[in-house]
Amino acid sequence: MKDVYGLHLMMRVSNVRNRAALSDGETVNRFLVELVHELDMNVLAGPMVTEEAGEPQRAGYSGVIILYESHAAIHTYSNLGEAFLDVFSCKPYDVSRVERVMNRYFGTFEIVEQTTLGRGVHWGSNVEREMESWREQRPESAPDAAPALAPVGGRVLVPEFQPAGSFG
Repeated sequence: MKDVYGLHLMMRVSNVRNRAALSDGETVNRFLVELVHELDMNVLAGPMVTEEAGEPQRAGYSGVIILYESHAAIHTYSNLGEAFLDVFSCKPYDVSRVERVMNRYFGTFEIVEQTTLGRGVHWGSNVEREMESWREQRPESAPDAAPALAPVGGRVLVPEFQPAGSFG
């Protein structure tokens, strides 16, 4: 895609062969790490993976990894054999590489929904120039040395836990 800032992949998969992997937080964690490496991107924070142990139809794991290039997230539903995946990046990537990593970790699956959007049309057409400008404004610390929680006003802010369903 040209003349956009980034590519946003949103995918829902069904009939996932390896349902046990969908219900294993460590597998979801490793999947996110390998996905980032496969796409040659850089981790800013994470991954963070948490279990949803509520009603059986919604049981599974949610994971997110924050990237210098943007983010990747997955939500698994092991009892349904389904997952939602979201990858947004200002760095171009090949969607088939995302599918290959998913296949390595979760086995075969059927893509039942897939949308790929070009995002950030208002940012200008030269993504390389925009990224270089962004990099020039970043601190000089190495990407892998970035803290997971940054100090704000001299103290680290830790978000308060909010039980499911308590947001509005």
